[in-house]
Formats: sequence, C-alpha cells, structure tokens
Amino acid sequence: MAQEDVDGQHQKKGFSSKARDFGRSIWNPQKKEFIGRTASSWAKIGLFYLVFYSCLAGFFAVMLVGFFSTLDDTAPTQQKMYSLIKSNPGMGFQPMINIESTLIKFVANEPNTYKEHIEKIDSILKEYDNVDPDTNLTTCQNGEQAGPGQVCKFNVADISTECNKGNNFGYSNGTPCVLLKVNKVYNWIPETFDCSSNATENDDEFVKEGRKKLGDRCENFHIGISCEGESDSDSDNLLSIQYFPSGGFSKSYYPYMNVKGYRSPLVFVKFSEVNHGALIQVWCKLWAYNIKHHKNDKAGSVHFELLVDKMP
Repeated sequence: MAQEDVDGQHQKKGFSSKARDFGRSIWNPQKKEFIGRTASSWAKIGLFYLVFYSCLAGFFAVMLVGFFSTLDDTAPTQQKMYSLIKSNPGMGFQPMINIESTLIKFVANEPNTYKEHIEKIDSILKEYDNVDPDTNLTTCQNGEQAGPGQVCKFNVADISTECNKGNNFGYSNGTPCVLLKVNKVYNWIPETFDCSSNATENDDEFVKEGRKKLGDRCENFHIGISCEGESDSDSDNLLSIQYFPSGGFSKSYYPYMNVKGYRSPLVFVKFSEVNHGALIQVWCKLWAYNIKHHKNDKAGSVHFELLVDKMP
C-alpha cells in the first residue's frame, strides 16, 4: 500500500514537471527567452526577414514596372505577322446561345425554340444604337476612311430590310438570319478585290474562286462574303441564301485603331430556303487578296451548324 502511494506521487511529480518544462519552453524567466530566443535574437531575425522580403518585393516591383512600360494602352505590342493570327482575321456569328456549341437549332412555328435567338441578335444591334455622345462619328462612302480620332458610322437600318425584329429575323417562318462580324485585328487593312471586268487576267486560283463565288455581288472596296455547305450534301440542303448588304463588309471601317466608339460592320446572311429536318454544316468565308482560308482553324472564315426542325 505504501509502495502504491509512492508510485502515485512519482506520477504526479512527473506530470507537473512536464507541464513546467513546457511552460519554460514558451517563456524562460531565468534566460529571458521567448520560444528559445532572446529579445535581441528575435529583433535580429525579424530585421533580416524584413530586409529580405523588402528587397524581394522591390525586385518584383521593378520587373512589373519594366514590363508595363512596354505596353501601350491602345495598341498591342505584337501586330500583323508577329501576332498569333498573322493578320488573317476570322469571323464571329450570332445567335450563339451556348458558347460551347456552334449549333443554331429551332422549330419555325414554336416561338419558345427561337426566342433566345431573337433576343441575342437584337441585343447586338442595340449596341450600335447606343453610341457614346463623345464619339466622333462621320459618314463614310465608297471605301473612304475616317480621319484621325474619327469612326465611321454604321447604320443598322442598311442591313435590316429583310432581317429585323419585326419579322423575328426570319426565324418564325423558317428563313433564319445569321449575323456575321469580322474579328478585330489592330491596324489591319483589307486588300479588296478589283471587281472590274478586266481584273481576271492575272488572278490566281484563289482570287478566281472568290470572284466566282461572289458573282455579281463582288463590289470594289468591300470584303466579300460567301456561305456554303461544307460537303455536297450540305450544299444540297442550302437552296437559297441572301446577303445584306450584298457586297459584304465595307473597307471604310478599316483599319481598326481602337478609337473610342468604334463599331465593327455587320452582315446579315439570310437562309431564305433550307431543307427542314437536315443538320447543315455551314462554312462562311471572307474574300480579299490578303485573306486566306484554312478549314482546320477556320482562318478567314466561320463555321456553324444549322438545323431547322420539321414543323409538326
């Protein structure tokens, strides 16, 4: 019994000793140490890290200042052949309901299936009506360009004769209008086709193909536009196509120089007659001397699918 009391006292003493040792590891009153360091030691190591991280932060600040000093607020550092797209613009289209899909699908007599399509196109056109009052607008004709600090005014009414909100952009009767826009490329100037009758003698195969596809829609001072099926079966399902304006994108709106209030020109492509119930792969191409096409990355063009479901 006495032996058990002695063992209990040793256990209690051992616990209290451990607690005291732990407390001393935090603060040692004899040596005046906090977590193993004196005040002067903490001051030295604190000063070291303060100087170290200050120098590190200063180094990165100098690097950032040097980097941003090479950037221009209005112009990209790499342009034309030094840019990723090599001065060969592509196109965008609307309506694109899902950014992960290029399918335009609807049923002609069911408004719920094309309501979003109409809203999407209408929202784009409204941006052209809401012009900043500080924008220096000018009217450009026959390929003439705006002066410094000016932008050519784009009139939506010029492309809305057949495609407008009043007729639901053609979706209600199965003749959908698709809105096309050339992607912005800074300081790029299109070299448009010479559409005069004697301009075919020295044309290469690319130009000859473009002039053939454009036909009587080839206009001077315009980037031509043509849409077709990617395969013969797709082309068979595209019975009639109209373009507004018929000549394509006017050269007057180029080059894009990031001037405040600039609006890219638009073209409506109306699929006036298509076979319903057929999934059609559509490939729309831009035509100019300095535009090339590539089917894999869609350079100088845009691809989308069109499906007008059969009406019950």
